[in-house]
This record gives sequence, structure tokens and C-alpha cells, in this order.
Amino acid sequence: MDLDNITLEDLMALEPADAAPRLTFRQLLADGFPRQGGLAGLAAIEQMDDPGPQFAAVRRGYQQILKMQRRAG
Repeated sequence: MDLDNITLEDLMALEPADAAPRLTFRQLLADGFPRQGGLAGLAAIEQMDDPGPQFAAVRRGYQQILKMQRRAG
């Protein structure tokens, strides 16, 4: 891998497959995004079950972050 031309795909390939945190929306609201969550963590949040109306704003916020990351990549 050429260090001057690292792509998003390169970084994702280096991330362990089990790096996605096992979280709930309640934990995300209380603690924020995990420090080493990375893109796998964002993708895991996208796949989480519908949290109900009390956590809908939290979910929308993380989905917006994921959309921005995908557009940037």
C-alpha cells in the first residue's frame, strides 16, 4: 500500500471485521460514539433496530454522519 495514496477502502480493509461495537441507542445517547468505533461502528448503528420515537433524533444524527462519510469516500 502506497502511503501517499491511501483510500477509504484501504482503511476499511485494515479494520477488523468484528470492530463494530454492540450498542444500544440508549448507550449512544448517554455515552456518545465509542472512541474506536470507526466506520464499522457507524455502519453497525445504521443496522440497529428501530429505537422508537424517544431515540429517533439520535439515530438520524448518526445516519447523517454515515451519509457524509460515504459521500466523502
